[in-house]
Order: sequence, then structure tokens, then C-alpha cells
Amino acid sequence: MEYWLTLSPWPGLLCWTLIYLSDYWMTIKTARMYRNNPHFEFEGSLELTPQFEKDVDALKPVSRRHLLMLVLTNTILLVFWWLFAQLDYTPAFALILGMLILMEVAVHLRHFRNYFMLAQNESKGGLEGRLSYRRWYLFSNSAFEFLCIGVLFLLTAVVTGSLFFAGGALGCLSLTLNHYRRYRRLNKLAAADAPAETGKPV
Repeated sequence: MEYWLTLSPWPGLLCWTLIYLSDYWMTIKTARMYRNNPHFEFEGSLELTPQFEKDVDALKPVSRRHLLMLVLTNTILLVFWWLFAQLDYTPAFALILGMLILMEVAVHLRHFRNYFMLAQNESKGGLEGRLSYRRWYLFSNSAFEFLCIGVLFLLTAVVTGSLFFAGGALGCLSLTLNHYRRYRRLNKLAAADAPAETGKPV
């Protein structure tokens, strides 16, 4: 697979374009389902990527920011492939592709889980009560999920010697660090805003 993806830049660019567009489509689909579900409430936005929060909150079917990011990432991929071609080592391009594509695979696993849960509730019920998610809690859970998947990709890379999975591990673990930092910051702000505890009688 890695050899096929690195013979030229186009197979990788095609895979990346399709999965990146699918990510936004699935985000809007599940965001609409969450909005229509009375059992869930989210502090702030359901979207965890800051530059896409407004478009997802507005349920825009097409995001200009998302398309611009797609053009930018495809351009970066082309530049990397050209650089590796100059070095006569295009197999290393699999590392860059893995960082992007397998990180999106991890994101899609979350989309599929959310869609199945919400669709099953719409058709059969099963959810009761109401859950309110604090924003720091969303980032904490997201960081843990990406950590687990990143470690899985890392172990796969070690066992198989795959640059593609090594890239996926780097992508997921970097996102783990990003979301963990945001969790820490938001959690500290939430703790600072919380009213001071009053003493309890013994």
C-alpha cells in the first residue's frame, strides 16, 4: 500500500481529499443530529477545531475555511513529494501521508460511533435523562481517545516497520498533546470561575 501511495503524489492527494471532505460532511451530519437530540447539551461548540467552530455551529453544508485548508494541505503534500523526489527517497512521503490520513481515520471512528449512537436512539430509543458536557471535559476525552489510537498506530509501526503508521502515530499523538493543553487551560479557567466552597458542618 505504501509503495502504491508513493509512486506519485496523486493517489495520496486523492485519498486525503476524499477523507478530509468526508470529515466535514460527517461533522455536520452528527452536529445536526446532536442538535435535534434532547439528551445532550454542550458548553460552547461541539466542534473542537477553533477555525471551524462558526461554520459547524451554523451547520453550513459547505465551509469556505475548510476548502481553503484542503487546498493548503494538498499544496503542502505536493511540496513534500517533490522534495522527497529530489532526494530520490519518495517512500518517506508515506510518513507525511500517514500523519494526515490516519489522523482522519481516528476522527472518523469518532464520527461513526456518534452517528450509530444517535441513529439508534432516533429509531429505537434507549437514551434517558440529559447530559451536559463542559468544554474542558470534551477536550480531556478527546485527548485520551487520540492517545489510545496513537499508541495503537505506534505499535503497528514498530511491528511492521511502516512509515505510514509511524506518521499516523505522530499525527494522533500531536493532536493528543494539543487537546490536552487546551483541556488544562479550560479546566483551570473553570476552577477559577467556580464559587468558593463553603464550610460544611461536621
